[in-house]
Amino acid sequence: MNFQQCRYVVTIAEAGSFSEAAKRLFVSQPNLSASIHQLEDELGVQLFIRSNTGARLTEDGFDFIKYAKRIIGELDLLQNRYQEDFKKSFVVASHHYDFLSQPLATISEQFSGSYQEFQLVETTTKAIIDSVASFQSDLGIIYLDDSNKVTLERSLKQKDLSFIPLGDFQTKIFLSKNHPLANREELTIADLQGYAQIRFSQDDSGMTFDEDPLAIEDGQKVIYANDRGSLMNMLLATQAYASGLGIVTGFVKDHITLIPLSDSSLHTLGYVISNKKKTSDIVEAFIGYIKEELTLA
Repeated sequence: MNFQQCRYVVTIAEAGSFSEAAKRLFVSQPNLSASIHQLEDELGVQLFIRSNTGARLTEDGFDFIKYAKRIIGELDLLQNRYQEDFKKSFVVASHHYDFLSQPLATISEQFSGSYQEFQLVETTTKAIIDSVASFQSDLGIIYLDDSNKVTLERSLKQKDLSFIPLGDFQTKIFLSKNHPLANREELTIADLQGYAQIRFSQDDSGMTFDEDPLAIEDGQKVIYANDRGSLMNMLLATQAYASGLGIVTGFVKDHITLIPLSDSSLHTLGYVISNKKKTSDIVEAFIGYIKEELTLA
């Protein structure tokens, strides 16, 4: 099986007959028919039902064409990558941090001449690592602390990735400004007893990949969120709390309060890059703007 045969099947299905498909493909009908017969023999299935009125896909043919279109689509993207007018994409995979928005907006203007797409993907820890390792993302933003350091460093080493620190941050408790504890200057774990905790959902990977720095207490009510907006809305609608590094910028600061957790360990925020890929100018610029943003948070 080859790419050309995949295109043949898709074109025949769209044209409705071998003769019309042969015209569109600029090949002879006998050669087209022979190629499809060869493919069917190789796969051990019949892809088309032939008749005097044309050709239609079998059930196996419908299954085949779904995968064939994906393959052709990826091949077209690869070919377009090397056209003269092609503009690149820049993708960041990250934990849920709003302070990344301004750096991304800045580089989208600075690099608009050579980049067309700029994307910030807020996702799970495992997905961040896998995305950088597979070159789907240019870099990832995560944190390390005493609870996850061993597991994450092992995973990074296995995938030939490096973690470069950006700064150390104490655990902060996120609360609505109307929360009973909102006026405290500092909180303890004991102060949080009896309150529900809001956490970001993670992959069921069996590893310590949680994004939230605090553990779940025995019997504690937990509310899971998939994005920052949902988490913030739940904070405002309940007396639950969330935990994080407390790096918050923009309008979010107007609606919540951040209170340090006493005796909490430090969390090292950093970025993840592949050792197999040279650091690009846009990545270096993005990291520079992140450092500027962190001084303002």
